This record gives sequence, structure tokens and C-alpha cells, in this order.
Amino acid sequence: MKIIIVEGIATSGKTSVKNKIMEALTDSGKSFSVVEEENSLMPILHNTDGCVAINWLRKIINEALEKENDFIIFDRLFFTHIFRTNSAMEDFREIENMVVGQALLVFLAIDEEEIPRRIAQACKHRGEEWSEYVSKKGSETEIYQYYIEQQRKLFELLKQTSLEYKIYNTTNNDFDEIAKNILEFLPN
Repeated sequence: MKIIIVEGIATSGKTSVKNKIMEALTDSGKSFSVVEEENSLMPILHNTDGCVAINWLRKIINEALEKENDFIIFDRLFFTHIFRTNSAMEDFREIENMVVGQALLVFLAIDEEEIPRRIAQACKHRGEEWSEYVSKKGSETEIYQYYIEQQRKLFELLKQTSLEYKIYNTTNNDFDEIAKNILEFLPN
């Protein structure tokens, strides 16, 4: 079983890359399951307690590992929880160890100068609920800075992870090529 963990800030293309990977796996006849952001993040979206996040992640990872598939795809796993709970990578080492040796962490990054445009565009297209959620972070400038700082923090976490990882720049929306590269990188 191979595990693909897709991480990145809002608007980095996680859903697009995940969908392209799913298409390719379906086309190749590989079995897979997906742990969507609705399960990996949203149930505890406003949580700021690292222990709560660790317990939640332990549960969803164990559930995912029980299924017999060629691949598991996590749409976000622990990086966002580390950021939101102001924790350290070391605090989440138990979670990392549950998938080490099986997982490729795919980090999707956007050029910093592109982040404001992506966030503004998402506010127009993702619906009122998402726009309201984002607007709670402050003024437009504060919102953009929040996501820029989040991406910087996630880059720092990459330096500390024991998982194998690859970084992809999604500024140009090359989602087909990124998905293809991810699957070529993973041994069959």
C-alpha cells in the first residue's frame, strides 16, 4: 500500500491534483481510497489543541489503513493541524510514524506574489461560506499575509519531516503534469 499526502495552503491546488491522481489511478486499474479534507480537517477546523488533533488523526489513519487498497490519498493530514495548533513537528511524530515508509508527502506551493490573487479569486468562486471563513482573518492584507506566513511555516515543517516528500509549484496550474510526476515517482 502506498500513501499520498497532499498538503498546501488554501488555493494551492490540492483538490485539482488529488482529482488528477484519482483519474490516473482509475485509468490504471489501481484500487484506492481517499480521505477528504472534510474528514481530515473540517470536523476539527477550529481546534487549537494539539492533543485533540493527534487523537483525531490517529483515528482517521487507522480507519484508512484498515482498507485494502493499492493507494490511500489524504487531502491534508497533519501539517495544517500543526500550524493551527501552533505545535511542533515533534509533537506530531507519532502521526508521522504511522505512515513513514509508505507515504509520499506532496507539498503544493504557490509563488508568494500569486497568493493574494488566488485568495481573492477563491473568495469569488468558492461561495459565501468560504469567503466568510476567510474574512474572519482580518483585512485583505491580513488575510493574504496569513496565507503567506502559513506557507512559510509549512516549508519549515518540510525540513523537519521524516517522510519522503516532493515539492511542486502550482502557480501555473500544471495539475496534469504534477499528478503524472507523482505517480511516476512512486514505485509500482
